[in-house]
Amino acid sequence: MGHIVILDENTSNQIAAGEVVERPSSVVKELVENSIDAGSTNILVEISKGGISLIKVSDNGSGIQEDDVEIAFERHATSKIRNSYDLESILTLGFRGEALASIASVSVVELTTRVKNKPCGMYIRIRGGIVEETNQAGCPVGTTFIVKELFFNTPARFKFLKKDTTEAGYISDIVNRIALGNPHISFKLINNKNSVLHTPGNNDLLSTIFSLYGKETSRECLEVLYEDDKFKITGYAGKPSIARSNRNWQSIYLNGRYIKNKVISAAIDEAYKTFLLKNKFAFIVLNITVNPMLVDVNVHPTKMEVRFSNEQDIFRAVYHALNNALLSKSLVKNADLLEKKNNIFKFEENIKETDYVQQKMKTSFDMEASRKIDTENKTLEFAKSTSGFYNEYKNTQSLCDDEIEVNSKSDEYIDTTIVKKEEVEKLCQPQILESKNVETKISQKEVESISFKKVNEEKEDNHIEKPDDEVNKDILVDSTIIGQVFSTYIILQNGENLILIDQHAAHERIVFENLKKKYYNKENLSQYLLSPVVLELTYQEISFIKEHNETLNKLGFIIESFGNNSVIIRTVPLLNELDSIKEVFLEILDLLMSKTKKDNICIEEEALYKMACKSAVKANVKLDKVGIGNILKELSQINNPYTCPHGRPTIIKITKYELEKMFKRIV
Repeated sequence: MGHIVILDENTSNQIAAGEVVERPSSVVKELVENSIDAGSTNILVEISKGGISLIKVSDNGSGIQEDDVEIAFERHATSKIRNSYDLESILTLGFRGEALASIASVSVVELTTRVKNKPCGMYIRIRGGIVEETNQAGCPVGTTFIVKELFFNTPARFKFLKKDTTEAGYISDIVNRIALGNPHISFKLINNKNSVLHTPGNNDLLSTIFSLYGKETSRECLEVLYEDDKFKITGYAGKPSIARSNRNWQSIYLNGRYIKNKVISAAIDEAYKTFLLKNKFAFIVLNITVNPMLVDVNVHPTKMEVRFSNEQDIFRAVYHALNNALLSKSLVKNADLLEKKNNIFKFEENIKETDYVQQKMKTSFDMEASRKIDTENKTLEFAKSTSGFYNEYKNTQSLCDDEIEVNSKSDEYIDTTIVKKEEVEKLCQPQILESKNVETKISQKEVESISFKKVNEEKEDNHIEKPDDEVNKDILVDSTIIGQVFSTYIILQNGENLILIDQHAAHERIVFENLKKKYYNKENLSQYLLSPVVLELTYQEISFIKEHNETLNKLGFIIESFGNNSVIIRTVPLLNELDSIKEVFLEILDLLMSKTKKDNICIEEEALYKMACKSAVKANVKLDKVGIGNILKELSQINNPYTCPHGRPTIIKITKYELEKMFKRIV
């Protein structure tokens, strides 16, 4: 007897379900797309317990004919195509006829439907692919699907589902995507009897964006209108001010179908290349209309990926569409230089000297930057300086912007030399660290990870010897302060050595070490805001915050619900200053959401990095000797004053011998 057999229909459907029905959101996607194909103008989605126990999708579409109700659940039963030639010109979202059969094979499905010209509708109940009941029923025109007990007969699939809130977040995300692609349809999502989202269905995409992402996002959108001989592209492109740290806010539609495509993503990145910082991604909603003969949508089980006949054409079209939109209006950001400082409670009765110096530094920076800001620089953001980049300020000194004259404070005349700013920056580029005492090379990230967990033990161990090649930390307080160059680098003299310190990198390390110590000692990192900050977020983001509230609390954020699509920030981390509470929180949220699969320690460590970077004194900020002295004192008291948390060096030493060689005193 042979070993090859023909699988029964139920087993085949369950195998197909493994490809089509990955989780509850897959069911919602397939059912909602069927409702769209039926010409619906109102679609209601109700879920319970993340869609695992209940999914209900109701529409006011054309309905299903009485004779077609039962056959609709057969595999490969479809009304969208008739033969293989129709695959070349598909304009509907569904066409294979696999979805209903796959869903019914792994759940309990109830369908009620009525067409316009019939006095009554039809009801059918299917459990695990077997029809249990069929009869007539009174119902409005349209179709209602009820899916219960998802994966009840496939426990292996059921155990891989995530928490109810996580699954509900996936459903919210897919409904968001479909709603953006169909602004002429009103969508409503109800989770556990609470309304999550509701779009107007007025055929205005900007109104849909407003209802899903809030006023601030919709206000910062640029309209995209582009057409050539092959493509028509419409939609909205976000200004750089609302860019995020991942692609979650990018939605691409091809002939109304939500897709993901690497070529289109690359075109978006290229169009925004000179507008955004590294690792920032634009807010995008693009609707691409193309002749269906030029694209293949039948290359992926869930139809999320497509193949273009000519990828260069679509790349070029998307690039020009976005580039035209970005250049159509001014993108100059209104910098709020006078950041309010009185919205944070100070628990100390007496203001410390360091607080006074930091306030003085901030005020000085505000006045200086207000005078020097170049309005022609469209991408000006003061946060850029946290990455070590220079803002393009016009230097009021008598020398050129890129040069500094080095001379002596004494009355004696000496030769002078010109040092290029690029040469100073080159010295402060990231370097590869090697240990002379250990044969195995350890990456900087591993070094940081190890030291991150061993701080308290190292401080208690008084017998730890310093490496021979370390710069003695005592030079930081024993040196003579010469001054500051480019409002970014501190210059010290120690004996026959010239010491250069990157003020931002150094202060970033100080803040990070303080945060790290408090975090691991379980000290409170929170400070209350006099004026709490309200943010409009997506349902998926709000669900994530609820699920990971403890982690956010440990990092210093206390968040409360403030309506369907909003949260209110009550406290922020105990930092010296924050450029923007909203910006810092969104970056931390994006980081946590994109790296939940990593070890929690690593994620929270990266979050502390970001908070330290935002709080540290920036480049292009003038410091007086008191401010410089405080940085040097604190830097000398931490374990690793030699690099910032990202691995960039904080201290560079130039010996007298090296200087004399530069001046040819030594040949």
